[in-house]
Amino acid sequence: MTITFKGMDSGQTDSYLEAIHAALEKGMAAKEVVCSITTGFRVIPSMRAAPGLNPYHASVADIGYGFDAVQGTIHRIRQGESLSLVKEMLVFDLDTLGISLKQLSPNFELAVKRANPDVFYLVEQSRYLNHQIGERIKEAIRLGRTLLGPEWETIRKQIENIQAIPRL
Repeated sequence: MTITFKGMDSGQTDSYLEAIHAALEKGMAAKEVVCSITTGFRVIPSMRAAPGLNPYHASVADIGYGFDAVQGTIHRIRQGESLSLVKEMLVFDLDTLGISLKQLSPNFELAVKRANPDVFYLVEQSRYLNHQIGERIKEAIRLGRTLLGPEWETIRKQIENIQAIPRL
């Protein structure tokens, strides 16, 4: 590995990257179940046209793409790719996951607002899984911040303008 993080040797860096990857793997498992439940919400008449269902589904998809992006960046680092902005990529990917997480809960609450009692179990299961996804994302961000130390905030400030560009 040619990239140094906060003066760590490659073994220490790899341990952090592995921990971030593992946290996101757990989050990805919860996300897959949530995605299936969310798709199932579309067949429930009381929820089918709920104002938050499409944004909620899109938020779940954003998180899935974010997990893939972080894991792809970690893979590239581990493969020793020479990337001039690899730290920026890692911060961008993790911080964007944090932004996506902030959209998850309000959209979920709108999606399930008119749910009938017969689907409360699925609603509560989704709420629990959303919490698990959030915890894994927060863990990954915490590990990324620790890995980069003070560089994290410097880089995050540099990428804010890029994050502000709407995705089409």
